[in-house]
Amino acid sequence: MSPLRFAPLPAIGAAAALITGCASQSAGMVPLSSNVASQTLRLPDATPPSCKGQETKKDYAELTVTLSSKGGSFCVPAIDGFGGSVEYPSANPPVKLQLISSTKNYANLPQLGSGTAIFYLQLAIAGETTFGANVKAGGGLTAKKIVPGKTYTAFGRAVIVGTLYLNFTPCYVKASKGKYGGVIGGVGSLLKNQPVLEATTGFIEIYSGKQASGKC
Repeated sequence: MSPLRFAPLPAIGAAAALITGCASQSAGMVPLSSNVASQTLRLPDATPPSCKGQETKKDYAELTVTLSSKGGSFCVPAIDGFGGSVEYPSANPPVKLQLISSTKNYANLPQLGSGTAIFYLQLAIAGETTFGANVKAGGGLTAKKIVPGKTYTAFGRAVIVGTLYLNFTPCYVKASKGKYGGVIGGVGSLLKNQPVLEATTGFIEIYSGKQASGKC
């Protein structure tokens, strides 16, 4: 069966490279004035680093990764101050995954939660795989706009064929504090025990507030 197509999502393989981790970046320091020894040292606001191999466009950032049969984490393409990583369960067999992140609904995705999503992550899985039941702790979507201690909800949907789709069970999480602002962990738990029978697409949306009964 031919791979499914999701019109707003560029074809799989468009990203420049596979990712093994996030590239590190350091912000430049503002030099102290030679005339004012007591001048306060100020640094630019820190933002999550871009992923190795990501391509950044006007409205979105994209990256292609390979999901492991052992599980692991993938870097979230950094865009508009959002970035970080997502822990995911084992994928058997290993499979390529294309990611497209955005803070604007440029692709006219259905709004799965109440209000306006603060972040969108489109997914395109290259072929058949089955996700395992366990997701390691750690990582998370991070941004200065995410408020530590505030609750957020993750929704997800897989597009099976045409207008046929499957909604993942949404989950909520209380944001923790991280280096770049608040951190929303557990987003990868949406993939637990999910069978993928062929190449398919989908998306995850993050909303403010508690809009689900189960924790991520």
